[in-house]
Amino acid sequence: MNKAQKEAYKRDYAIAKEQGKSFFPYAIYKDMIVATFVIALIIFLAIWAKVEVGPVIDPTTETYVPRPEWYYFFVFELLRIFKGQNAFMPVIMATFVIPNVLIGILFLWPFVDRGPERRIWKRPVSMAVGVAVIWFLCYTTWKGATTPEGGGSLTISVPSSDTEAAAGMKLVEQAGCLSCHNIGGVGGAVGPNLTDHGTKTKGLDFEIKHLKDPQSVSPGSIMPSFGAMSDQQLTEIATFITGLGTKYK
Repeated sequence: MNKAQKEAYKRDYAIAKEQGKSFFPYAIYKDMIVATFVIALIIFLAIWAKVEVGPVIDPTTETYVPRPEWYYFFVFELLRIFKGQNAFMPVIMATFVIPNVLIGILFLWPFVDRGPERRIWKRPVSMAVGVAVIWFLCYTTWKGATTPEGGGSLTISVPSSDTEAAAGMKLVEQAGCLSCHNIGGVGGAVGPNLTDHGTKTKGLDFEIKHLKDPQSVSPGSIMPSFGAMSDQQLTEIATFITGLGTKYK
């Protein structure tokens, strides 16, 4: 804003102030009307659209897939958008990079667009940025709310004659592995995609050891230990995942 614009603004402000009404009681009266309407709307929505109460959660379950509150659904969807072999990329992008970019836009835009014009049809760039950000948040929130949970049933083909691998596939579904890992398009995105894991596995013994104690073979791993399973169960899971992408597709 240049000097001439500042002077024009001061003149317009002085005229508006002289012709305007006092803060009390006019502004307070209007605020009270709007506040009353908003509170009444919230009460109406609380009565009409009641919060859903789901079944009681079993604290001993290993297959429960947690869902975030509605205001975190857009971050929940970002985790899916950036899913991939790198376990840290979704977390970094969804919880640090993109949220901070949005906050940065909110903070810096008043310094970027410093024009005196306040009529929205005279500020197309600001309007476009505002609409784009709101659309992005609404879209990712909707996608996060409607996307199926991380679990599901695998469609991988395992011959019935390969009893250990078939049993391992069932255990993968039952043990909650699909909450974090994606196999053939089914599952979550927190951990690495295992669809073609068999093409880069280090062998059956390594996979069993990794299942028993992930930290011992992958320092810093966030994967929980499955050491409570029997040796037979661990062998079955390892047999299945070492064949993914090669024998089982």
